[in-house]
Amino acid sequence: MSVRTVKVTNVSLSASEKDVREFFSFSGDIEYVEMQSADEWSQIAHVTFKDPQGADTALLLSGATIVDLSVIITPAPEYQIPSHVVTHPTTGTSSSSDSAVQKAEDVVSTMLAKGFVLGKDAIGKAKSFDEKLRITSTATSTVTSIDKKIGLSEKISAGTSVVNEKVKEMDQRFQVSEKTKSAFAAAEQTVSNAGSAILKNRYIFTGASWVTGAFNKVAKAATDVGSKTKEKVAAEQSQEK
Repeated sequence: MSVRTVKVTNVSLSASEKDVREFFSFSGDIEYVEMQSADEWSQIAHVTFKDPQGADTALLLSGATIVDLSVIITPAPEYQIPSHVVTHPTTGTSSSSDSAVQKAEDVVSTMLAKGFVLGKDAIGKAKSFDEKLRITSTATSTVTSIDKKIGLSEKISAGTSVVNEKVKEMDQRFQVSEKTKSAFAAAEQTVSNAGSAILKNRYIFTGASWVTGAFNKVAKAATDVGSKTKEKVAAEQSQEK
């Protein structure tokens, strides 16, 4: 389950909710901020973002200074916004939730430029986070986009189905010889194997361009099966006559 809330401890008594909101607004769109007294020296804040990415980015800011104290930021998976609260999301630096994922390094750089005092090696942590996020999201989105663009699953199923239907159709209309049936079976297996191989091949995770060409060949193979078999059947009938 994705965590959208972070717990902020050692928050200065001088810090207001506005200060906390301003600090975390760079990480993403804030849905709710709750502040409580911790002891005679500090407060605790729970900051809930509209999406998990905001919370992930906020965690990189642990060790930064809000007003006059260095805060500690940790995930708060158990936290729930009070049921009586009506939330009013505050827009952060990202222009749209549908836009590309915001780089953590950009968030940290912007905050430093605006004078915020961040923790040690904040830039380094942000770069590592961005790299990890890029690798993960690239692998996931590539598979999804390829499947949408060229109908990965559908073309494999369609290719095999075409051959199956041709076999049944030709077998019913003509008394096809065993040799011709074997040719159909071999073609069906070729289409199925080609599709399976493409799905399993590791290069699909890097968005290799050969995928489209391979599927064109698979689809063409299924079509050729029907036309070539019709020619064979016609030839056999002519010889029998």
